Amino acid sequence: MCVEKPGGLCQPRTMSAPPEPAAEPPPPRWSVEQRVAFAARRLYWDGSINREDLIRRFGVSANQATADLARLREAHPGAIAYDTVGRTYRASEAFAPAEADAAQLLRELRLVAEGQIEPGAATPTRLPPVVLADMPERAVDPIVLRTLLLAIRDGRAVTGRYISFQRAGSSRRILSPHSLVFDGFRWHVRAHDAGDGRFKDFVIARLSELSAAGDQRAGEAADTAWNQFMVLDIVPHPGLDQHQRSVIARDYGMRGRRLRIEIREAVLFYVRRRFGLTEGHESRSAAEQHIVLAREPRPANRH
Repeated sequence: MCVEKPGGLCQPRTMSAPPEPAAEPPPPRWSVEQRVAFAARRLYWDGSINREDLIRRFGVSANQATADLARLREAHPGAIAYDTVGRTYRASEAFAPAEADAAQLLRELRLVAEGQIEPGAATPTRLPPVVLADMPERAVDPIVLRTLLLAIRDGRAVTGRYISFQRAGSSRRILSPHSLVFDGFRWHVRAHDAGDGRFKDFVIARLSELSAAGDQRAGEAADTAWNQFMVLDIVPHPGLDQHQRSVIARDYGMRGRRLRIEIREAVLFYVRRRFGLTEGHESRSAAEQHIVLAREPRPANRH
């Protein structure tokens, strides 16, 4: 092809080269602090660590791995010894790093058991058998979930059909979602219902045929129960003896044999149900109801 110039001359059209594809972003760089924190966790839970652990985990050089482990030893003088025969660092009984978080490790083991992370990505090198007494997963349509996530992100409303437990069949709803809620068993979407003007939780698995429906009718800021926090004061059942009360207090991490929890009023029912603190719980025997509410839930003072 050409471009005609004055006098009938034809000049070839120059075609611009296609743009270069965007370069792949560089892999994330792990900071020294992150590597040393991992080394502390592995050393604590495994009792030993060597350079290869850091090299395989972070792709650093042998010299860098040695420097990281030296930094860890400096932070815990006298608590880490180098085994020249096994070529590994070993923790003494005095080794107690801040990174030794039991709750974090148990969450990690759960993720491994659920198949969410590979065993090789866990902190310990040798994992114990873990069995989860989980409920069957509730089927959620990925298209429905994607539509909800986009609506929450963009501040939009959606319309679709919802199957209510109270009546047969499904009904069309116009919802303005702002958050997702997991009650320990099922996933819900917290949304304003244009039909009655109230904020409610909708079981995501019961939604279908979702599509965009313009701007939100009402957002999170207007959801009073969502923005109100409540206090639960939980204590051992008064029918337990002193030893049993001490055991229960330890089980729940109580301080002064009292556990104080602040939660959103919108999820109060779910939390009470998971703890077995539903209406009438205090009348059950101590043998079956180990904890009770010290008082009725009250608004939290967050000022």
